[in-house]
Amino acid sequence: MFLDTAFNSLQTVKSNISTAFTETAVKMWMYARCLGVGKRPGWRLVVGTIENLINLAFVLMKSKAKNKKNVGYKCALTRVQVEWLAINAFREVLGKRQSGYKDVIGWLDGRIKRLGGESGG
Repeated sequence: MFLDTAFNSLQTVKSNISTAFTETAVKMWMYARCLGVGKRPGWRLVVGTIENLINLAFVLMKSKAKNKKNVGYKCALTRVQVEWLAINAFREVLGKRQSGYKDVIGWLDGRIKRLGGESGG
């Protein structure tokens, strides 16, 4: 039901997904913060992880509709909308904690600009 646009409004589903991505970003930041300075993941690993998260989230959202147990399930979000929600969630979380994330924030800002008109809000 959390992601089902046949049950919830599109805005509610976007809010649910945004909240989940924000929680994921906070957990990632907290985990990295607990590591020693020399053991923290580099910006390329963080960026790759965010990209993989977006891809997996979209596939899982859409694949639920193919399961016969989920009759009537529909997730009307597009790949671009899911990406926009994830990128903005990570930008919000990491933007408050810029130390050590300059390159990641730069990448996120670039993606936000690229997605700007495509997001559907």
